[in-house]
Parts: sequence; C-alpha cells; structure tokens
Amino acid sequence: MEWSLAIDKAIPRPLRVILRGVGQVFFCGNAVTGLVFLVALYVGGITAGLAATVGVVSSTAAAYLLGFSEDDIDAGLFGFNGTLVGPCLFLFLENTPQLWLYVVLASVLSSVVLAALMKILGPYKIPASTSPFVLTSWMFLVAVYSFDVFSRGPVLPAPGIPAEAADAVAMPADMWFTALTKGVAEVMFADSVIVGIMFLVGIAITSFRGALMALGGTIIGVAFPIMLGADKGLIEMGLYAFNPVLTMMAVGWVFLKPDIASAVLAVIAGFMTVVCHAGLANFLAPIGLPTLTFPFVLTMWMFLFAAGKSRYWAD
Repeated sequence: MEWSLAIDKAIPRPLRVILRGVGQVFFCGNAVTGLVFLVALYVGGITAGLAATVGVVSSTAAAYLLGFSEDDIDAGLFGFNGTLVGPCLFLFLENTPQLWLYVVLASVLSSVVLAALMKILGPYKIPASTSPFVLTSWMFLVAVYSFDVFSRGPVLPAPGIPAEAADAVAMPADMWFTALTKGVAEVMFADSVIVGIMFLVGIAITSFRGALMALGGTIIGVAFPIMLGADKGLIEMGLYAFNPVLTMMAVGWVFLKPDIASAVLAVIAGFMTVVCHAGLANFLAPIGLPTLTFPFVLTMWMFLFAAGKSRYWAD
C-alpha cells in the first residue's frame, strides 16, 4: 500500500532498518508491517517481544560491524533471522539471565551464516531465507547439554523414537479458526489467535497477494494433515501450518513471477511442505530437535531450483 511506503521512508533509518528486519520474516521489507509484527509479538508475550527485539538489533548491528552489504542491511535482510532466533531460544530453553547473552551470540552468528550462504547460493539465485536461523538455533539448542547454566525447557522435545500417530479424530468446526490463525502466528513461535490475525493484517499492508498466499498456506497446513490423519493437537496448535505459510508466500509471491502459474506451483509446494515437515519431525526425533522452519527451506529450495529448469520460469 502506498501510504505504508510513505511512512516507511519517513522513519529514521536506524529504526526503519530494524523494523524492516522484523517484517522480512514474512518477506515484507516494510517498516510499517515490521512494526505491526513487533507489536503483535509483544501482545503475545513481553518476553517474546523483547527476545525478538534483542535478536533483530544484535543481528543487524553485527552485519554493520562486519561490513556486509549496505543495501542488504537497509532492506532488513540481516535482521529477520535474528528476530526468529530470540523467541526460539526463549521458547525451548529455561529462562535465565545468561540466556539473553545466548540470544545475542546466536543472533550475531545468524548474520555470519547468512552472509556465507548468500555467497554460496547467490550464483544460483536461490535465497538463504531462514536457513541461518535454523542452523544457528539447532547448534545453540544442542550445545546446552554441555553447559550447566542452561537447561531444556518443557517445550523442547525429548530425544526418542518416533511414535505412530493415534487414530484420526475429526476436528470440531470451532477449532478450525483457532488452527488457521495459529498457523500464521507460529511462524514467530506465538501460540495466539490474535497474533496470527495481526500478522495477516501486517502482511496485507505490504501485499494483498502475499496475505492470500499466507492464508492459503495455513489452510493447507490444517486441512491436509487432517486428511492424512495427523495428530489433532499439533494441527490445532498450528504446527503443521506455519511452514506451508512461508512456502506459499515464497513460491507464489516473492521469488517467482506472481501469476496464476506460480500460484498453482505454490499450492503444490504447500502440500509437499506438510509431508516434508512430518518426515523431518520423525528424522529429528531421536536427537530431540524441533523442525523449526527447515521444511519450508528445503521445499522452497527444491521448487526454486526446479523452476530454474522450467520453460515457464527459467531466465
């Protein structure tokens, strides 16, 4: 929307860069959208909002100090991985004073990993996206087993053999709205209907098509697992939906020409992301790590690489 772009440009540069970093979690390089996202996180929980703020500031500052691309920093590309690292570590680890230092270090590392992956993937025109967040968070989550001052939180899955899903149970109609909105909110680890709605509004401020892709992703992330007989509790929490949300936005709006063909491809990618999520969840179960956004990253990479071989999208 034009009014949001005008406000974005009027915001002082340091604050604009930080807010754009938050917005880029959903591919929205718009400070107004980023502000909506950040406010939503604080609505969901003060600690999560503070952790996201510390993360985005730390990762962005590290990019400046290390002399990375000014254009990329200004677009917020060195902020969104740090935005995710903060709430992630506070969700899965016990809250201690030392954890704030842990968040700063992880956020700084996410910028280093992003710069390295940009160098590797750049020639193929494939984005690193949230892979630095995933790789950094996995390393820091596993590392806590070696440090006495950190301990696992109750949300972090315990290592174990994957269990078969229980018999499918139909989800009541009144739970659909909860599952759909939480599917968007869980992209930033928020277990809240209100936060999910605010995220959708923030995306729509930047792009109506982007919001439609996000909505389509969460619908697939709820309906398809139900069809496959996945755990109803996980579906209602939005844990099957947040990866398809990002996949459909990436394929159907951001990285391919936004037309009908890319929308169809995005739908297919959304379905595949659900399967990828289930497979990765079982693969990671023995070491007790969450999938985070890696199902989205893997599916997006495969579809974008494949699009490069297609007569419809190849340059």
